[in-house]
Amino acid sequence: MKICFLADGTSHHTQRWVDYFAKKGHQCHLISLEKDIKTKATEHILKSYCPINALKYILVVPRIKRILKEIAPDILNAHFASAYGFTGALTKFRPLIVSCWGSDILISPKKTFLHKLRVKWALKKADLVTSDGEDLSNVIEELGAIRERIVNSPMGIDPEILKEKERGKSAGEKITILSARKLEPLYDQKTLILAASEVMKSQKEKVRFIILGKGSQKEKLIELSQNLGINKSLEFKGFVPRQEFWDYFKKADIYISTSLSDSTSVALLEAMASGLIPIVTDIPGNREWIKESQNGFLFPPKDYRALAEKITFSIENFDEMDKIRQSNLAIIKKKALWEDNMREIEKRFSELTKSY
Repeated sequence: MKICFLADGTSHHTQRWVDYFAKKGHQCHLISLEKDIKTKATEHILKSYCPINALKYILVVPRIKRILKEIAPDILNAHFASAYGFTGALTKFRPLIVSCWGSDILISPKKTFLHKLRVKWALKKADLVTSDGEDLSNVIEELGAIRERIVNSPMGIDPEILKEKERGKSAGEKITILSARKLEPLYDQKTLILAASEVMKSQKEKVRFIILGKGSQKEKLIELSQNLGINKSLEFKGFVPRQEFWDYFKKADIYISTSLSDSTSVALLEAMASGLIPIVTDIPGNREWIKESQNGFLFPPKDYRALAEKITFSIENFDEMDKIRQSNLAIIKKKALWEDNMREIEKRFSELTKSY
């Protein structure tokens, strides 16, 4: 197949997705307004000087249409319904596949009527819609997509992660608690810091916290940790390269996500595959993967006391958590391996091209 992707060129998810098809021998092109990560596709990076996002994705449509005419792809795959999905629909190219990532469906349509209209238009014009979770698929259908056109297939994890060593306390006597979400309001890292302060009152000698990621809230969060007097036991590592990112997962013991909204979180799947004990917000996207006390723990969003209780329980019962680790490995092997799930996506792409 000759595939043209419309997607954010700064995203690791874009790189994985595009490179999967390129490695399978498909002729791949990537059109993007952003540029950071190198893919195996022929890249067409467009510049836009419009500061308004909604207009930015509209004003580039004529240029994208010219590129599509030149490339003549078999299929157009636009990622993130509220941005490139909408742009892809405006090109009128067929067949069009819109790939939904989560917040484009769960958050963007709730902002304004125009945001919702943009997403509904993209989904209406799509010949196929990809989703990475059952809850996300349900909302996609509510927004107007035909169920038979929705492919539910989580992005998944690379199998090498499953080959890691047996879990154990990672730093001698201390248990390492890891967070790997952006420092943005959506991911609510403030709740983690408040919970860490509670945990430290009784577990200070047993635990340390590491927060990976960058974002607009970094300085406020650092200041909060300093004011609470826990900054010596809570480290902000910022953005780390992919290999270093894996090193932190290998050495950690407990994984925390305080996100207020998620579809299937790849970071959660990676934590499950790496043998970490997951403690995550009780939201639909997480409930699809985590069953309370069976393979992890759930807590109400923004409830730092409840989170602190779950962390403390996990620390005090850490040596009895092997059942959770084994359960999560089985779940990942069955439902969340990258190659297995992407083969289904590739199959549906191929079937769609044959119908045009």
